[in-house]
Amino acid sequence: MSRTRATPTASPPARRARPLALAVLAAAAIALIVQRVWLAAAEPLWFDEAWGLAVARAPDWGSVVHEARVDTNAPLYELLLHAWTAVAGASDLALRLPGLIAVAAAAAWPLARRAPGLTFDGRLAFAAVIFAWWGIDIFLAGRPYGLLLALSVAQCLAFAELIRKPATRTALAWATLGSLAILTHYYAAIVTAVQGLAFLALHRGMALRTWPAALAFAPAAAWVAWHAPRLAAFAATDVAWHARLDPVDALAMAAFTLNPSAPALGLLTAVAAGVAFLLARRRTDSETRPLWTVVAASLAGLVLTLASGMLHPSLTARYLIPTAPGLILGLVLMAQGSARPRLAMSALVGVYLVTALWPGAVSDGLKRGSPYGFETASDLLMRHGVSDVVFAWDHEVTPLMPPDTLGRVGGVFFRRSGSIARIHPLVVHPSDDVNALALAAATGPRPGIIWIYNRAGRTSAAARPPRIAQIDPRWTCQRMGDETVGSLACWRR
Repeated sequence: MSRTRATPTASPPARRARPLALAVLAAAAIALIVQRVWLAAAEPLWFDEAWGLAVARAPDWGSVVHEARVDTNAPLYELLLHAWTAVAGASDLALRLPGLIAVAAAAAWPLARRAPGLTFDGRLAFAAVIFAWWGIDIFLAGRPYGLLLALSVAQCLAFAELIRKPATRTALAWATLGSLAILTHYYAAIVTAVQGLAFLALHRGMALRTWPAALAFAPAAAWVAWHAPRLAAFAATDVAWHARLDPVDALAMAAFTLNPSAPALGLLTAVAAGVAFLLARRRTDSETRPLWTVVAASLAGLVLTLASGMLHPSLTARYLIPTAPGLILGLVLMAQGSARPRLAMSALVGVYLVTALWPGAVSDGLKRGSPYGFETASDLLMRHGVSDVVFAWDHEVTPLMPPDTLGRVGGVFFRRSGSIARIHPLVVHPSDDVNALALAAATGPRPGIIWIYNRAGRTSAAARPPRIAQIDPRWTCQRMGDETVGSLACWRR
């Protein structure tokens, strides 16, 4: 006689608690949406967002492709942003809305697509943690990171389905998402490669028979091959601007990946979830095994990505986003497999919601005011009616940038506001003195200067800090940021 596992029936108190829990989650989601939209409208753009806006506002598709190849980033988001801003406009809020919408889509995906091995409560916890995981500050960006998170969540679940049902159809879905993720951010290639190797190792001949699905990677491979010489120039050790990681840095980045709003709490949450799972002594069953494969691939991808940052100075924390959904899925699986899964998942979601909604994080973000940016500096010079602007981006990669690209970036806020001020970009080398170069280049009836600096890097400002007003008292300057990182706006009286 065959035996079937009886489905546990929720007790009446548990059934009554679910609507309350859903109401609390809905209220928290609304609060997060309001917070993020408000911040998206209130915070000035930081430098990378301004760069993305300049590319998106290029006059035609050919110019967008050209500027995308000049940049170090993958092209997909900038192409989408070009189409979006043509319809929605180029305000700060309009620029940031696609990322916010993509984060909501990332959270909705586990609810819309059933994942065998995850209970409804597990899917709900996964969705809630993904939505709360998204930090403020640089993650509130008109940059590709929201789209990258959405694609990475969908890719994780598609990979689990591929492991569960290996076939050309499921392989094509996973490969398409992987290709799109790589075209959004190149570091997605590491997790994608690990997943592909895991698929081959687990299913061997059956995996090889799905080879036509690999054609989905052709667009990403073609673009990377075309972009490779430019990427190699940026990877040179005298140009690379990120610090090489040591083991402490790597641990800090791993913690950041678990919870950007509270990295140390993210590590503690992972330890607590792991202990609760181990104490329950539950074995992995056939339904959850594909999900655990996703977790293992993400963990391996994290280790390899961190190792690349230890070998070469090329990594910052937000580049680890492709690994985050799989790691979060691991936290949810451990909570679901604990002795009291509903309590464990409620605690897990609660930790992420509290850190996401913590008022101090919001106020700190507003106080920082995107110091490494020049929207405020541009607005200030426009208020003073400048006719000509010397634009100096004092950065390690500036010598690699064409002057027309620097001019397009430096004038992006002036053009958005309808200003006819002329932009005079400086191609700055670390050995230059920007003070002297900017003053010499300042021409026109009402000249102005914007100098974006980072004195912690290999830059001109590191040896020769901004002193324009001290050198020439006819100039008035205002600093955004501090003496180490910020921007300087100067105008001549």
